[in-house]
Amino acid sequence: MIRILGINAAILVVGLIIAELIFGSWLFGPSWGTMNIPRDIHRVFDVSGLYNGPKEAVYSRDRWGLRGQYANPGAIDILTIGGSTTDQRFIGDGETWQDYLAHDLGGKVVVNAGIDGQSTFGHLRAFDRWLSQIPGLKPRYVLAYIGVNDAHLEGQQQWDDMASPSLRRRVERYITNHSALVQVVTTIQGTLKARKAHVVHGGSEYARGPWIAGTPPDPDKVVDAALLGAYEQRVEALIARIRAMGAEAVIVTQSRSDYRVTEAGKPLGRGTSPDSLNFGSWAMQTAFNRRAMAACARAGAVCLDLGGGLTFEDGDFYDWVHTTPAGNRRIAAWLAPRLRAVLQ
Repeated sequence: MIRILGINAAILVVGLIIAELIFGSWLFGPSWGTMNIPRDIHRVFDVSGLYNGPKEAVYSRDRWGLRGQYANPGAIDILTIGGSTTDQRFIGDGETWQDYLAHDLGGKVVVNAGIDGQSTFGHLRAFDRWLSQIPGLKPRYVLAYIGVNDAHLEGQQQWDDMASPSLRRRVERYITNHSALVQVVTTIQGTLKARKAHVVHGGSEYARGPWIAGTPPDPDKVVDAALLGAYEQRVEALIARIRAMGAEAVIVTQSRSDYRVTEAGKPLGRGTSPDSLNFGSWAMQTAFNRRAMAACARAGAVCLDLGGGLTFEDGDFYDWVHTTPAGNRRIAAWLAPRLRAVLQ
């Protein structure tokens, strides 16, 4: 009996090894290495305490780590890159600004390649370490929704490197990225028993009005010129990298919830009198946004200053930078007419 059990166990082990070699990517296929790009996941987050709407948000990413619907990687009209405001982990499938933008553009294929926590450092690395691993990826346009994370770079390095600083976590990620068995188990767990998690993004209450005009500082005098210059160079490099893959670049700036801008681009602060206003966040973000637009204009790319042109409303954010489904509709409605002519 023991001998039979041993033989059966040996056959099982050999079978698993053969299956891993055939169906895994240890020897063939894309080499994901230790990248912490979420792939083949289907998770359900409890967002009932975050914003009005459905209690749960379904977050899915496919085998290539992309979010959204597309026939094949070569049939994508717009590939979006950015940080958590692009990824939108706690916004359900069908309610991201990419989903609304695809609808507003008449069914154009808009796919989400955002990575939580990344700045332009990470976006540049993503082309060589991740996006180049996706067979046949050929978007017509790559839309970079950038600025917020670059204005707060401290502590972002592990996300920009797309690998954990922990050796143990890197080993775990390497096995996950190459093992067919682990991928099957993960997929089954995600499908049959959706992981429910409370949101960590919305740790602080976002600002609400009243919003009034005041006298803001000069943005160029608020941020170190060297930091702004380096950011401008990264935006230029990002445009060049997008074009190197055969796509055209669309650079879109960002905003925050702790100020508002009018249609004319004038800032509004929260307070009861002009003397009580604090425009620090607006000045810092605007300084980075201006440099992004300057780099974009020099390169002749598509430049959309959403951060200086879109007026958000209360209820559009669930924390300082992350938008709700209502905010996502507003983003899509602002982008669509400006992109429609470009996509003809």
